[in-house]
Amino acid sequence: DHPLAPMQKTYEILKELDPNHPLVLIQAPRGTLESLKKYNPVCDIIGFDIYPIAYPSGLHSQFAKTNSEISMVGDYTRRAMELSEGKKSVWMTLQIAWSGVVKPEKTLRFPTFPEERFMVYQAIINGARGLFFFGGSLPQALNERDKDLGWNWKFWERVLRPVVEEIGSKSPLYPALLAPNSKLPVKVNGDGIEFCVREVGDEIFVLACKRNHTTEEVEFSGLPANAAGGDMLFEEPRKVEINHGKFKDWFAPFEVN
Repeated sequence: DHPLAPMQKTYEILKELDPNHPLVLIQAPRGTLESLKKYNPVCDIIGFDIYPIAYPSGLHSQFAKTNSEISMVGDYTRRAMELSEGKKSVWMTLQIAWSGVVKPEKTLRFPTFPEERFMVYQAIINGARGLFFFGGSLPQALNERDKDLGWNWKFWERVLRPVVEEIGSKSPLYPALLAPNSKLPVKVNGDGIEFCVREVGDEIFVLACKRNHTTEEVEFSGLPANAAGGDMLFEEPRKVEINHGKFKDWFAPFEVN
């Protein structure tokens, strides 16, 4: 709980000096929505940092007893969306490393590529319009080469770069990430599926992830009747058939399609 008055004064000074750049406030995964809303006037963009990966998992969240899985990223993204009251963009801060894995009494653990990828897309699906990645410079998490370089390039090479390439400016998905959510009446028949739909020109993008431990084939409906088929981005040459605005696809636990 930080005093509000100094933050308000700082916000006013910075906006007067530089009115063209937004100020971002990243909240810790603590507190109630009411206790956090008082800080909304001192920022232009709101978000949480949330780091699910540790031994045991879920230590960073105040709601670990109800959800200690990596899907807590989506929970906190929705929480940020509610906190923003539709007036501010949401940016989320995701894990490379954090204090819960680098302190002497802790065991060092990093997200794997599938875990980092899931967290990135789940945040986007649930409303995030910007992402930070924290912990790349923590010295306790650096190998001997990277200590000299000052950043975790091993993690970048093995995990983060392939994820960033999927959402970066050279990706075929990138235009959809800039687009607003579609108003198409798309629905899903499946357990634990979170998704969003974006339209860019004549193309429709469906981003979906599975937040639980079951494996199942799910059905999406509500696409245009003339849609004939879909490419599975980053899984080429896999495709799905679309008939009468519907298609089916398989999802494993914590998978993104």
